Amino acid sequence: MSDSSLIQNVDLFLDDKPAVFALRQKALNILNKTGFPSPKNESWKYENLSPLLNHNFLVSTDEHICGHDCCGHSSSFSPYIEIKFCHGKLHIEEYNTPQGITITSLPLALYEGEHKQYIFNSFNMEQHPFAALNGRYLEQGLCIQIDKNTRLKTPLHIKYNQNNCDNLQLNIHNLIIAEKNTNIDIIEEFTSNTSESYFINIVNEFYLKQDARVTHYKIQKENLAAYHIALNAVKVQNNATYKQYYLANGAKFSRNENLINLEQQEAQAEIYSAYTAKKNCLTDITTNINHKQPHTYSNQYAKAVLEDNAVAVFQGKIHILPNAVKTSGNQLHKALYLNDNASLNCKPELEIYADDVKCSHGASCGEIDKEQLFYLTSRGIGKQEAIQLLTSAHLNEIIALIPNEQIKDLFIS
Repeated sequence: MSDSSLIQNVDLFLDDKPAVFALRQKALNILNKTGFPSPKNESWKYENLSPLLNHNFLVSTDEHICGHDCCGHSSSFSPYIEIKFCHGKLHIEEYNTPQGITITSLPLALYEGEHKQYIFNSFNMEQHPFAALNGRYLEQGLCIQIDKNTRLKTPLHIKYNQNNCDNLQLNIHNLIIAEKNTNIDIIEEFTSNTSESYFINIVNEFYLKQDARVTHYKIQKENLAAYHIALNAVKVQNNATYKQYYLANGAKFSRNENLINLEQQEAQAEIYSAYTAKKNCLTDITTNINHKQPHTYSNQYAKAVLEDNAVAVFQGKIHILPNAVKTSGNQLHKALYLNDNASLNCKPELEIYADDVKCSHGASCGEIDKEQLFYLTSRGIGKQEAIQLLTSAHLNEIIALIPNEQIKDLFIS
């Protein structure tokens, strides 16, 4: 039985809707049964969750929807379809969406009973307690559906502005359903204008039908008192491809977890991560890719910079089921230490139950190249600026892989 202050008895919007109430109650029952993770849980053994679990974060449960004045209107000149969350609440705006995509708030979709076959169907809540916590407060989020044969040229930009969120717990759940032969770029950007602590708990469920292409860009640049936990649960069907580009450069505690199931033949997943573990902070990237069918492909590539007293965690697992022959799965992690007091916990895993597969994993770590540092400083560049140039070059190998130049600029800025 969990006794964390994160679980609170509150009045929830839509609790009068039986299906929604049942989902919330199921999540609460699971959470009370399993409790929150501890170092005894294998996938959480490197994290100390006590500061988060013992913090008395408040859940915002009123029906206030953030107004335009807090972070401005969406620009008509933006190269993106912009959607904003602020204070954990979705802006009410008329989205200028092209034909072929439908964007509704998750509460409305749940109220109307749409897509109920998708909600909490991409993962097991008993294995993901913070996703169960998210389900306990199922209220905020988006339902995004891309219709069959729709190939969007304009990226969707979801901005999470943690403005005036001091001491708040924010739970947001998004459904993204890409029908057959679709293509979409989705950007998630997390920022904050406060120096106070808050906790944001995100669940994204992606469903990629046959021949769908979803490129998921995530930028996490929150303050160094924030707690950030995210689960991206992805189901990929025949000849569909899910790509993720992730940049982490903030938060006292952040964990970006990917659970990807390659459900049918020719399904593909690629995960590219560039992150800086800040001083006295913990940054966790955990990925579990399940190859369920033959001729599936996955690739994970991460590069890290570790500052003084920082802790980084990389857990990358490739699981190949018995019938998933002629499958390819690769993962690689490279870390750059800026200080001897930094700590890296790297756990690449291969779990192979099929013959005729190609798999690899590797990890490396090192310090700043002293010759490169001397070369820059000898030409009049200050030491700290030279270190910044070298660390940026280390991470930019990942950022350079981004195919969209405008989105690449978001990662660099």
